[in-house]
Amino acid sequence: MAKRHPRSSPPRDGVSDLGTVPLASGDATDDDVGESKKVGLTPRWARWTRSLRLAFLKGRRRTLALLLLLSAIALASSLLATRAGRAAGLRSAGPGGGSPDKHDGAGEMLARALFEIPLPSSVDELDELNEELSALEPDLILRWAHNLFFGGSGGDARRSGGGMHPLVQVTSFGSTGLAILHILSGSGMLEDVPVVTMDTLHLFPESYEFYDTVRERYPSLDLAITRPSRYIYSSVDGVVPSGTMRTREEFDGHHGADLWKTNMTKFTQLTKVDPLNGYLAEHRTEMWITGRRRSTGDERSDMEVLEFEYNVQDEVDADEPFDPGKGRWKLNPMAWKTSKEVWNIIRSNRLPYNPLYDKGYTSIGDTMTTGLPDATSVVDATAVDAIERSGRFFGDLNKTECGLHSHLKRVKLKKEQALANGEEDLGPPMLDCGGCADLTAEDFESSVLEGAADAGSVLIIEFYSPWCGGCQAFAPTFRRLVEHLASERANVRAVRFDVTESDVPTVGGEEKFLVTGTPTLYRVEYPIEPGKFYPVKYNGSHDYSSILEWATARSSRRRLERSDSDEYN
Repeated sequence: MAKRHPRSSPPRDGVSDLGTVPLASGDATDDDVGESKKVGLTPRWARWTRSLRLAFLKGRRRTLALLLLLSAIALASSLLATRAGRAAGLRSAGPGGGSPDKHDGAGEMLARALFEIPLPSSVDELDELNEELSALEPDLILRWAHNLFFGGSGGDARRSGGGMHPLVQVTSFGSTGLAILHILSGSGMLEDVPVVTMDTLHLFPESYEFYDTVRERYPSLDLAITRPSRYIYSSVDGVVPSGTMRTREEFDGHHGADLWKTNMTKFTQLTKVDPLNGYLAEHRTEMWITGRRRSTGDERSDMEVLEFEYNVQDEVDADEPFDPGKGRWKLNPMAWKTSKEVWNIIRSNRLPYNPLYDKGYTSIGDTMTTGLPDATSVVDATAVDAIERSGRFFGDLNKTECGLHSHLKRVKLKKEQALANGEEDLGPPMLDCGGCADLTAEDFESSVLEGAADAGSVLIIEFYSPWCGGCQAFAPTFRRLVEHLASERANVRAVRFDVTESDVPTVGGEEKFLVTGTPTLYRVEYPIEPGKFYPVKYNGSHDYSSILEWATARSSRRRLERSDSDEYN
């Protein structure tokens, strides 16, 4: 698995006006604080110089002289700051009340040193780079990425031109996206970095009106809006795209008003995935910036600052894992930030935001899939981040971000590189399921079809990957379910299938289990009548009570035969 930075949770206290430079000392690790006390550095400079020394020891392209010079400048700057009465953690606001001071002595020297770090060429280098990036503030992360494509020391000097946009920000103008947009603008990067937002044609009226608000705030903004494609039939080429749809009525008339209910995967593909990928491919984008954060939970809790997202089905070459022809980089500069820190940036700089936030929404998407968050489980301020996205895709366990294809490719690649390097394969993490049976590709079909002879019996199947962060987070809930069923409900039993080692098996030669992400739950009811095998996918919330109610409910076969069977067509 990817190496993890020693910091186990994002910083919670203090924020600069750009999410840039100094946070309060609570954001430093214990080693940083101890180191700062030894040499008289504030935790801010201790972290930066520590990151550089780590980079040097790992063989990055920096010299010892440069590191010593930076340390000396950092020490002098720290002492001057102390004498001037500036405490670590106070903002370094420039003109306009929010822009970082680009000429901030050691800060600028650090940025120049960061410019020497190239994109990684192996998974191990990616893990090492993420250790470095996780210790830096979003402003520096974005400046590093900007330099990769727009010149400077170590940069590739690939300017936008001729329709080419190597680096873009993709955002729905949520809180984190707005904070990133502010950093790009305040640091002078917005002129080079277009902003892309996805109009699914199903957004709130307030979200559409907010487009104009953002344009007014950032006059230099190059905003691109993607929309679902309109298709026509050609006798020569068959079905081909012909422009984009403009209204929800047009989309619903072509695909059906209930597509989001009957096939959310297809709905998302048509409204978000295909339009975005089309834009990124057309403009030859090599890296896109997101507003994803670890603190929102689920699969995001395990993500890194820099990721590589594959967009082709070909096998990954272990010698060239990050082939730009097979995918592109995804940058999450706010990965280690919390909701509190993001909103501190917004409020301290008086940034505009979607008015739906004032109505209680914490994450905003389509009108059909966005609700008010479930705050019933919040017991203290630190739990706010956990419910931030609980109002999104409510009732859909599968809307995690452990996309099956990209997840499996990364696991396979890690194994191949470990083998090539002569490293010991320690195997996957062990997820205790309370004694449930682990099905294999060899016994899956027989176990499912012959799972129980008694009418009224039920089989619950979890499709999972032990490497997946979402599955790891869900494991205690599934174990609790298994143990309860074993002791209280003899007619219901639970099993699981590891999708890491084998493809999802067919039943009777047909694909009956649609698994696009993990964890995915299915329910099989017995007896199975000939020609009427309809496993039921779970579409409830993540909590134990809802899953237990679904697992032990009376037969839902009649309802399923009328609707959910279309999922496989």
